[in-house]
Amino acid sequence: MNEKNLLKLITIGPILFIPLVVFFTFLFYIIYTQELFNISTSNLKEELILKQKQNTISKVKMAVDIMIYERSTIEERLKEKVKDRVKQAYEIGQNIYKQNIHKKREAQVKEMITDALRPMIWNGGESFIFILDKNGVFALAPEYLKKFEQKSIIDFKDATGRYVIQEEIALVKKEGEGFLWDTFTRPQKDSSTQYKQIAFVKDFDMFEWYLGSTEYLDITTKEIEKTALEILRNINKNSEGYFFVFDTKGNVILHSSNPELEGKNLLQSDNQNHVSTTTNLLKSAGSKFKDFVSYSWENPKNGKIETKLSFIQRVPKTEWLIGSGFYTNEIESIAAEKKSELQKIKDKELLMVKVYSIIFTVISLFISIFISKKLKEKFTFLKTDLDKKSNELQELNEELEEKIHKRTQELEDAYSKMQHIANTDSLTQINNRYSFLNTFNSQLKKHKEQQKEFSLIMFDIDYFKLINDTYGHDVGDIVIVEITQTVKVCLRECDIFGRIGGEEFMIFLPHTSIHVAKEIAQRVRIAVYECDFSVVEHVTISLGVTAYTNAQDDSDILKRVDTALYKAKALGRNRVVVY
Repeated sequence: MNEKNLLKLITIGPILFIPLVVFFTFLFYIIYTQELFNISTSNLKEELILKQKQNTISKVKMAVDIMIYERSTIEERLKEKVKDRVKQAYEIGQNIYKQNIHKKREAQVKEMITDALRPMIWNGGESFIFILDKNGVFALAPEYLKKFEQKSIIDFKDATGRYVIQEEIALVKKEGEGFLWDTFTRPQKDSSTQYKQIAFVKDFDMFEWYLGSTEYLDITTKEIEKTALEILRNINKNSEGYFFVFDTKGNVILHSSNPELEGKNLLQSDNQNHVSTTTNLLKSAGSKFKDFVSYSWENPKNGKIETKLSFIQRVPKTEWLIGSGFYTNEIESIAAEKKSELQKIKDKELLMVKVYSIIFTVISLFISIFISKKLKEKFTFLKTDLDKKSNELQELNEELEEKIHKRTQELEDAYSKMQHIANTDSLTQINNRYSFLNTFNSQLKKHKEQQKEFSLIMFDIDYFKLINDTYGHDVGDIVIVEITQTVKVCLRECDIFGRIGGEEFMIFLPHTSIHVAKEIAQRVRIAVYECDFSVVEHVTISLGVTAYTNAQDDSDILKRVDTALYKAKALGRNRVVVY
């Protein structure tokens, strides 16, 4: 290469090369940042819908578990109810006997006892106190069997042909008291239908009598179902979503958002949307592979017809179906709001990058021009100083690259800050739902691999909606922040604390047994209960606790802790329930 061409290269090269390096370095970082943003937001809506589906399934299964539990207590409650009646009647009869046996004739005392017990009737006369002697003679009969009083019914049979009076007498003679199941038609019902009932009989040996009472199984079953429905109705009042309950024939049993539908059959409705929706829900409940059903329904929050996804499950051994769901528009709004927040952060960071890229490009251009000019002058007059000046240029380039590297590091730090904002709840400065669940899943995998136990606490603020409605959302936010600060003081450094909903929080306790987790939960509950809030007088929380050991299935741990929380609230709030 001749001196002329070398001079051109020395003169023009730095002017082009240095600004281009600076420009493309910043351009690459801008493209890289945009790509990361696109990846992080592309599946945001789908992830939120998936999480909401998981929460809905857990919620429905929790409601079904409540129904199963309540129904499991039917026989126990039925026995307790009938036994209490007979014991009360026995005490009345015993007191009359003791007070009058030495004053009046035996026949008079018997009449006094039967007169005192005759008014003891329940359920419109279907349940009553009866008295027979041990030869099967009726001493006290209900109104519709009064014609049999003072007559023997020793050979009386129930609807299945069993000699129930003989069985009662044998039980009293052998055990003194006890329960028997029998089957009868009912005086106020269809005579072709047989009903199962339980009887409790107790020896009244003062007169060789025995007392008893009965109760039909379906009466207590309906009472239990009513209690369970009331539990679900109370849960509906204290949560954003709601349960709906109907039977396999399409009769609406519970529908908090549309109470006017309760008692109606949607399969016979004039509204074709109601008919088609109910048909699809029934089909899903009967399917072996259950999935969410998509349909159009009125959103109670805005009165608009919107797309809703619901999950429905049948209560075992019943005709009841329990379901819950969510509106996709609400998830889209949350996703859009989150994406908008991330977009603002990204735009702000990229604007700073662009400004700095322009500044550094211009500076590098002037530096390059200055260097080229100096090199040209020196090359013309001092060819022998070429090596020296070349070294100076190299030093300048290194200095410039150091500045670029420093700024690049600053930009990477800014990006890390953006990621922190994306994973941190803006109000409480603890893990948000997305960050907490990601951390939970990774910790779950780690504990499974190491075969270590851990515990999980879930809690929410009691009557938080009432606080917002009474004092306003600003005060509600202050309460959330102060509760967060109070709880953090109660936790260990290794515990992971996150806000997963408006007033819902979760705490992951690594390497922690259920007993220690319960103590921590109680400590947290007491700390909140005793906290001196700056804006309200008193706030409580309800907590659910569950644990994972290497002998357990981890697939329903979130459901278990959610069930424990709902049980704590159903039992009166301000308490800890362990599942």
